Amino acid sequence: MSDILKAVILAGGSGTRLWPLSRQQLPKQFLNLDGDESLLEATISRLSPLIEKDDVWVISNEAHASGEAYAILQDLHTVLEPCGRNTAPAIALAAALLMETSKEDPLMLVLPADHLIRDVPAFHNALNIAVDAAKQGSLVTFGIKPEHAETGFGYIQADNKALSAGVHAVKRFVEKPDAKTAQSYLDSGDYYWNSGMFVWRASVLLAEVQKHLPEVSKVLDSMSKAWGAGEPWQEVVRHQFDAMPDVSIDYGVMEKSECVALVPCDIAWSDVGSWDAVYDISQKDVAGNALEGDVIQVGCSNSLLRSQTRLIAAAGLKDVIAVETPDAILLLKRGESQYVRDLVGKIKERGSREHIEHMTVQRPWGKYTVLEEKATDYKLKRIEVAPGARLSLQAHQHRSEHWIVVSGTATVTRGEEVFTVSKNESTYIPIGEKHRLENRGKIPLQMIEVQVGDYLGEDDIERFDDAYGRG
Repeated sequence: MSDILKAVILAGGSGTRLWPLSRQQLPKQFLNLDGDESLLEATISRLSPLIEKDDVWVISNEAHASGEAYAILQDLHTVLEPCGRNTAPAIALAAALLMETSKEDPLMLVLPADHLIRDVPAFHNALNIAVDAAKQGSLVTFGIKPEHAETGFGYIQADNKALSAGVHAVKRFVEKPDAKTAQSYLDSGDYYWNSGMFVWRASVLLAEVQKHLPEVSKVLDSMSKAWGAGEPWQEVVRHQFDAMPDVSIDYGVMEKSECVALVPCDIAWSDVGSWDAVYDISQKDVAGNALEGDVIQVGCSNSLLRSQTRLIAAAGLKDVIAVETPDAILLLKRGESQYVRDLVGKIKERGSREHIEHMTVQRPWGKYTVLEEKATDYKLKRIEVAPGARLSLQAHQHRSEHWIVVSGTATVTRGEEVFTVSKNESTYIPIGEKHRLENRGKIPLQMIEVQVGDYLGEDDIERFDDAYGRG
């Protein structure tokens, strides 16, 4: 039986709790919150040398892969979900695909893409212990030694009697507790934070899924038949994955299985799940302030002040979180990060878009910035197209577009015409006209776009040809 070790990284979450930096179209796993790498890139980097990049698979969604996360995901082995169905279907699909594509029965390390681990040697040691246990047929989970009575995590109770060196049986999984219960867990010494990290053999996981989640196995069986008939596996996922139930791996399998084991570990772990968690991991000055960007402070203490585009000038603040982006400012008292999710809900209720995307939006071909907008009349954008890049051949049914080139040279397809537009020149795209914008030059193409129409949403795009696989 093969002992090859593969990594599966779950990168499909929405990252709501880190708004306004994290947005629906670019959630926290694709952001640089600690260093020069995104959380996803850092997750992959820390696997070396135990697991090479070619043995890492990332599960994300189609919207991320063809949108703002394109640059990060394009060089990785990806499984792209057409819709979210929680962790159990995603992980079971990955196990089936690993067996299908490798013709082996590999060991699988499953990791969230958006966690931080500072003690990498300790993580590698725990991983080696977990791999040995998985070889014996266990579903292994990593339990984080709790540092305080945390109410924001689920817990796992371990049996004090070890199954083997560094491995314990699991008594039970418990939901997020209240403060009193969390303190009792901390005092007992046999409860661990549920990290959401696992190791198992692919066939063992699939057998447990078949036993406890037969509805997931039914969809996988249908997919396997399609793969066996020669259909490309990603197309099969696109057409069949939405039939999966919405269920977590903990609830669907781990809480029911009789072959679960736990590896306790102390690896300087954080789920970076809130602005309070970001404050905890950030470097601080002598007054306990974590400052980033253009920030001036006088008399502040124990505060997180983070600016992207404007000066934050703060005086006399204590235990405050302030996060500035071009279109939103978040103000919180430290310890109240749980309200961010409620704030995002309020933004959704009023029909705004600040929870969906930033003012500057990354695309596979470059980026655009919304400069001004009046919803049913006009929208003003600054567009930058990278050298050698081109947008899709497309049409709009509700708006016309005026393009003014301010730097570089645009190659424009408009109907049957193909022509160039140079700096300080402009062109017009009528409603319903097929068109494409290209940059065949060696410097970035920068232009101003004025949209005029009765509907200006980004979904008013009918694509006829696209180099990046977007529909």
